[in-house]
Amino acid sequence: MRSKKRISKKVFKELAAKNVKKSAKDYFIYFFTLTFAVCLFYTFNSIKDQFEILGIPDTFNYLAASQGAIAAVSVVSCMIIGFLVSYANRFLMKRRKKEFGVYFTLGMDRRDVGRLLMKETMKIGSAALLSGLLLGIGTSQVLSMITARISGAGLGSYSFIFSFGAAVAAVIFFGLTFAFVHFFNVRELKKMELIDLLYADRKNEEVPESKKRDVLLGILSILLFVSAFLLIFCLSETKFLEALTAGAALAAAGTVLFFISAAGIAADIMKKRKGFYYRKLHIFDVNQLGSRIKTAGISIAVVSILMYLSVSVMGIGMGLGQSAIIKKDKTAPYDISVEYYYFGDSTDDEMNGMSVLEKLEQQGAALPQYLESSADLTMYEQENLTESSLFAICTENTKVRRNFEDPPVLLLGADDYNKVRELLKLEPITLGENEYAFTYNEPDAKDLLSEYAGKQKEPLEIGGKELTLKEGGIYETTLYNSNIFGDIGTLVVPQKTAETGTPYLKVNNGMFKGNADIAYEEATADLNKAKNFIYISQKDINVEIMSDQLTSSYVGIYLGIIFLVTAGAVLALQQLTQSAENEKRYALLSKMGAGEKLMRKSLMTQMKVYFGLPFSLAALNAAFTMAGAYRNIPYLTKGETFQNIFFAAGLSIVIYAVYFMTTYSGSKRILKL
Repeated sequence: MRSKKRISKKVFKELAAKNVKKSAKDYFIYFFTLTFAVCLFYTFNSIKDQFEILGIPDTFNYLAASQGAIAAVSVVSCMIIGFLVSYANRFLMKRRKKEFGVYFTLGMDRRDVGRLLMKETMKIGSAALLSGLLLGIGTSQVLSMITARISGAGLGSYSFIFSFGAAVAAVIFFGLTFAFVHFFNVRELKKMELIDLLYADRKNEEVPESKKRDVLLGILSILLFVSAFLLIFCLSETKFLEALTAGAALAAAGTVLFFISAAGIAADIMKKRKGFYYRKLHIFDVNQLGSRIKTAGISIAVVSILMYLSVSVMGIGMGLGQSAIIKKDKTAPYDISVEYYYFGDSTDDEMNGMSVLEKLEQQGAALPQYLESSADLTMYEQENLTESSLFAICTENTKVRRNFEDPPVLLLGADDYNKVRELLKLEPITLGENEYAFTYNEPDAKDLLSEYAGKQKEPLEIGGKELTLKEGGIYETTLYNSNIFGDIGTLVVPQKTAETGTPYLKVNNGMFKGNADIAYEEATADLNKAKNFIYISQKDINVEIMSDQLTSSYVGIYLGIIFLVTAGAVLALQQLTQSAENEKRYALLSKMGAGEKLMRKSLMTQMKVYFGLPFSLAALNAAFTMAGAYRNIPYLTKGETFQNIFFAAGLSIVIYAVYFMTTYSGSKRILKL
């Protein structure tokens, strides 16, 4: 018994190895997709270890939030890849039905075939897992270098990274996936009957035709596309994410209706063109494509939607990431800003006559010892002076106007403003006793203030004095550290005039002396002792903005590639299945006198349509979506915009082309062309 069992294991092992080797070309798409999925999974889940190796501080858990977002995307990608593995495995099972029938005829029972399939799955799965991890380790080094560059840590801080946690997670997930595949295989084997396996040829599915229905659905699909694009272009300015989400949903619905109706309409048009229809193998191509798209219309639509989401998510994600990093140097020009907000309670009395640094020292936070230079400023508000009242005459430049509140326009004394300019090594401004100026840091506010300057002819009454706008009195300056461009216009007025207002905010901006990293750690530890103060350091804001960029860019690329790989693999497997079912048809064409060259051309024509149609529609949808989105992603130049779009489109074309060429090669082999 032991000897027989041992021989049985050896036979099964050899048979499994031969089957995998024999079917290597069938398995290639399966293997390539799994390898790529493992690589992506490991690469992006190693981000935590990359942050640790690079020594990037995360005082306020910004990077932890970025890691959490990537982990959430990993869960989604796991579900998608799980579906894809099951779909691919179903194709392989269909491809081998006759083979299983032969095994049963030779006396193997279902349990034996199940064991054989398990060994084959283990071989292909182990190879994909190992190669994916090796590729992922290499790819993660590149990603780590990109992260180092984005973070400002520099390549000098880079060292080789191996993420044990990401590797273990990949092994666990894909191990569970293959266990599920084996369970599915066993269940499918139980359903199979010998007679069905030996005669596994499948007829084309019949779909009832309705020309009127197809035309109506086609018109409705066009209306949905137009509605989607109008929604994205019109509402994305005020409700960016909501407009993109709703627009994508409408475009997806339009895509489904398009593919349900397109086959019938296109086939009818081709059949009416007699000169085209009866030439070469066009009659065969038209009917094959018409039948296939009718029966698989919804799945092809899903492929097109996935490709649309892939290009859009990658392109928009990188745009949002670049937009975040561009503002880094301008939103936080000071090493540290310490803020005190007046709330009109008893604690405000404690600040009377005291500077921020003096009050901090009183509380045991000796900030001055860490600073080389600093500047205090106090901002005031005046009753009834709000953005809506001041900029009421501006009707053209409303992009930066708040639509959810009406904040006050703050006053800043010219003396305090010049202290800030001196700290930034800018020339001081001169302001007459009856003049005022504007300072801002929101890039889009420049047009608003220029429009205001051109239309405002009457003087402003501030603090009982009438002030006129200084000639050329519009300056771009960041008054204190922040994570956003929030200042669309602060009034700079004579110091005494500003002090007639109600104190709103007192700030001290400082530059560290000596080693900035050491000063940052010691100063922030000291500042944690202070009460009623908020400190915002340049380093923390840089980490937050970097986290925003990494989250937007990496999540966009991660999801985009997952969608793209899924779309390419599904389309490839569908076409290979179709080729396997068409084997006898092509053999009949050969007997009827069709040459091999003509049949190869027929196959290429069908594949161009089958792959090209969903890709073309996805490209059109993505182009309109990104055009609408980029109108409302600030701070990007046209060059940066096109760079992101071309990267997303180029990567999609390359991966899609790999699936196309592999599928064409596999189909030729199946059809013996």
